[in-house]
Amino acid sequence: MAKTKRQINRPRSGAHLLLRVALVLFIAACTIAFISTQNAIIEKKQEMAELKESIESVTAQNEELAALIKSDDIGRYMEKLAVENNDYAYPDERRYYDTSHN
Repeated sequence: MAKTKRQINRPRSGAHLLLRVALVLFIAACTIAFISTQNAIIEKKQEMAELKESIESVTAQNEELAALIKSDDIGRYMEKLAVENNDYAYPDERRYYDTSHN
């Protein structure tokens, strides 16, 4: 019986082994790149959520400032800034601060 080309025993060349090693390395590199990309996507989604929260906060502040500008009540705005930013108080006002968490 005649042997077909596949059945002929011939020594495997180094090129065949090199091709298999290269294929395994390529698959490993693709897997690592895929995992790295997925991690980067997760980080970017978290950053986007933080930025959206920041945008909502700034938008609320802008709306509040726009309402103050429309009302032309600069005195109230200055009073608000003095109380919130500089810790000012009225002469008859008492403020209590929690100092128990030293």
